[in-house]
Amino acid sequence: MGRIPIGPIIEGGKKAGKIIKENRKEITAVLGLLGAGGKVIKENTAKKKESNKTEGKLHHRKGRYDHYKIKILMELDSQNRNELFQYILEVEQFIQQIKNEENKELGVKKPIHKKRIKNWNDILIQIKDKMYTKDYLEFIKIYNNPSYHSEYFKGFEGLVEKFKKLNNREKYDDLLNYIAEITNRSIEQIKKDFSLTD
Repeated sequence: MGRIPIGPIIEGGKKAGKIIKENRKEITAVLGLLGAGGKVIKENTAKKKESNKTEGKLHHRKGRYDHYKIKILMELDSQNRNELFQYILEVEQFIQQIKNEENKELGVKKPIHKKRIKNWNDILIQIKDKMYTKDYLEFIKIYNNPSYHSEYFKGFEGLVEKFKKLNNREKYDDLLNYIAEITNRSIEQIKKDFSLTD
């Protein structure tokens, strides 16, 4: 590779340094304005988003997505099964809507739709995982104390009744399969946590 002459670079650097030194006040004033301008732009963008929300210009699904990210996902621990199930149905509906829009529109928007579907799927996974975990813990409580009344399963008492019915049988295969189906856990894990043996 050939040698690059460094002299012109040094000369250019010296000239730039001299200009900066001579115009320091003006340059710092301009930099200050640029910083303030960036702050103003950021504030205006935030205000515009907020006004769009209040004026109803923000798409409903986008508003719900923000609500899920900011509020609902943070409160999943305090929700009962009915509320979690409603969230799952709503998120699945949003994913289906996006897929329908994707099928109707041009291929140019495909990456945008894919990203939206991925974002909603991320939320769906978190809600489903929380429901599986809470279902599993409640089943363990009911198994260990048959008189335990679960507020979590309010509205889904049929799941508890079937669990209790299967729990009264001699063989535990049906009970294991039922718990695995509802909670998305492996049979081995269920046997271990419920202390079930063949």
